[in-house]
Amino acid sequence: MDPKVNGQLQREWGWLIATYLFLGGVGGGAYTIAAINSFLGESLELSTTVGLWIAFPALLVGTLFLIADLGSPSRAVLAGMKPRTSWIARGTWIITIFMILSFLHLILHQFTTVGEAAGGATAINIIAVGGIVFAIGTMAYTGILLGASKGIPFWRTGVVPVVFVISAVVTGHFAIMLGVTLLSNTADTLVPLRTMALEAAGLVILEVLAILFFLQAAFRQPDPRESAERILRKRMFVIGYFVLGLAVPLILMIVVYRSAPDAAAAGMFPAITIGALLGLLGGLILRQAVLICGALPTLNMAGFEFRRIHRPKEPKPDIGMLPPQ
Repeated sequence: MDPKVNGQLQREWGWLIATYLFLGGVGGGAYTIAAINSFLGESLELSTTVGLWIAFPALLVGTLFLIADLGSPSRAVLAGMKPRTSWIARGTWIITIFMILSFLHLILHQFTTVGEAAGGATAINIIAVGGIVFAIGTMAYTGILLGASKGIPFWRTGVVPVVFVISAVVTGHFAIMLGVTLLSNTADTLVPLRTMALEAAGLVILEVLAILFFLQAAFRQPDPRESAERILRKRMFVIGYFVLGLAVPLILMIVVYRSAPDAAAAGMFPAITIGALLGLLGGLILRQAVLICGALPTLNMAGFEFRRIHRPKEPKPDIGMLPPQ
């Protein structure tokens, strides 16, 4: 809202919520990749371990950011009420169940030998399947929650959950690559990392297509067009997300993949580290940009701009008038 308008200003979700959405996406994406890798054999054991160690802590820290934004832990408890009618309540239960499953999977994975003697392998597989389901639910929930905000046309589209899920998988994948690089930067680790670099490049290309489709769909509709124009005017989004968060990691991942298998590991690990860090930064910027650029639509009538606002303590929306530009 324009501050000249005599009405209640639209409240923007800040970096606390953006960080919560980002960490939830990283946790969901890392767990999904780790759980799938756990079914593919011991050759991916390191990436599975790293992904499981990333998932639960990321979710836990993200929840703390959410509580900090709410201002009181009691509000977080109330958020789980009325799941039949509230997407916030449904998301609270989805994330809670996912945190429990990811924690159990992590504990059982760390005690594989003991667990196998007691039939733990079957339990791990069951938990992994359930965890993947709730991980996808966690990644998609944030986009679905934004889509439930009927007053913001920029969010009210089925493309937003798809973009958030793809971005979550990308950031989770980069988080695992970064963890593997930091834990075991030897020549033997470079071989699986080259394969992961190819996977990362494909995921980044998929994210580029998804975000372009999202912006194109927003431009084609009159209500969300204003938000689409606003997000493309932000240097944080164009430079921080498109250039540093997508283009540079894509180039670095292609360079790592096309490097000779016997290339000096000392030159490849910095490229992987930089690309992964920039990819993670891009995921955070994407969520913040989508949050702050979603706005109530502006109506143009007879040279004046009207925007629907809500006055305090009034059940019905009023009309705020902006002076002509």
